[in-house]
Amino acid sequence: MTKHTPGPWAVDESRHEGAINRKDPFRHIGMVSQFLHDASSHAENEANAKLIAAAPELLESLSNLVGLARLGAANISKYHAALAHAESVIAKATA
Repeated sequence: MTKHTPGPWAVDESRHEGAINRKDPFRHIGMVSQFLHDASSHAENEANAKLIAAAPELLESLSNLVGLARLGAANISKYHAALAHAESVIAKATA
């Protein structure tokens, strides 16, 4: 698997609109394109930035769920915790 900058990542509007950065230690990850400046493109760019920023947590959450599924979710409390984490990351990515 390709190595990526570890999370957490966040949308950082304090520097540039649409900037996605690792907060601590600071590292610039990427920028959502701002070529179109109408209201609909701003909302779409903001949603894209949030989804990209949530990528490391989404990957971690899905990996945990897959691991538990392979074990047959023998430990139901771990399964419920992983499921709750996945739901919270999805909410973060789509808020």
